[in-house]
Amino acid sequence: MRIKLTTNVLDFSGSPFPKGSVLEARIARDGMLEVVGAQNLPLYPQEWTLVLTDEDMERLLSGG
Repeated sequence: MRIKLTTNVLDFSGSPFPKGSVLEARIARDGMLEVVGAQNLPLYPQEWTLVLTDEDMERLLSGG
């Protein structure tokens, strides 16, 4: 899934992810949302919003 950050966040190595960044994310085993490819970057619900991709919109409009 794609998400958009609603706040500036840092991963555990200190790498910045600025507010407004659109990132690929997944649900981790502990139930937290985490950014794919980041150095351990779990996100809380207030730190992101869901972004619909063109592929998502096509699936929704086609009913599949």
